[in-house]
Amino acid sequence: MNVVVTGASGFLGSAVVTALRGAGVPVVPVSRRPGPGITTVDNYSRSPTADLLVHTAEEADRAKVNALGEPYAEGTARTVRELAGRAGHLVYVSSGTVYGDQSDRAFRTDDPVHATDTYSRAKIRNEQIALEAGGAVVRPSNLCGPGMSPHNVLSDILRQVPGTGPLVVRDDTPVRDFLPVTEAALAVLAVLQLRVHGLFNVGSGVGVSIRELAGLALRVAGQAEREIVATQRSTRRSMNVLDVTGTRERVGWAPRATLHELLDQTNSHGVRP
Repeated sequence: MNVVVTGASGFLGSAVVTALRGAGVPVVPVSRRPGPGITTVDNYSRSPTADLLVHTAEEADRAKVNALGEPYAEGTARTVRELAGRAGHLVYVSSGTVYGDQSDRAFRTDDPVHATDTYSRAKIRNEQIALEAGGAVVRPSNLCGPGMSPHNVLSDILRQVPGTGPLVVRDDTPVRDFLPVTEAALAVLAVLQLRVHGLFNVGSGVGVSIRELAGLALRVAGQAEREIVATQRSTRRSMNVLDVTGTRERVGWAPRATLHELLDQTNSHGVRP
């Protein structure tokens, strides 16, 4: 079994490569950034052919994608089409954000998706390309852990822990689903090994408000007495949590690590802005 992982030097891609190697699966890591043991390409459409291919190599910064606009989205669609033709089975990594954030329950894979900007339109279109090719689509929630992007709410919180004075967040009301990246990599491994087709939610299944997240980070750091201040609290409900029941039933994967363990591990490694 020959497995290629694109974006192998990235946050999720590197975790998937580690999970595959830990399971004794031969893997060809592919990236546009050179590194030890990595096959370097200038365009992911030129990735090696493979029995199985995991495509993690899309821009994760939503604001950046929206600024690049439709030319970026069209380029990613071409790449997914070409990769589908180079792989016996394609696993495309999308995002749980395609569901939006207007629900009072966890999203299931049969819930509607919403193309509200370039980022979500590109993800939804690329999902369809992968599915039409007989592949699988993984929709992760908010992935966290050492090495994660400094441009997210958890990194903003951890930069202030430990510290003095109030811990400041922009809006403490949104409810989100946080999952260790190592757990997401194991979910991708399970989908790969069974060569299944369809949509798979990959998250914790547990909603945590940003205020709760900040409070837990402070407790883990032994600073529970510090005040949490929201500078732009919204009155609009915002919830994005993933129902992973279908993933558990189809491939036998369920998250094991707790948010407390994730914060303890991430905090111990430190987060740099």
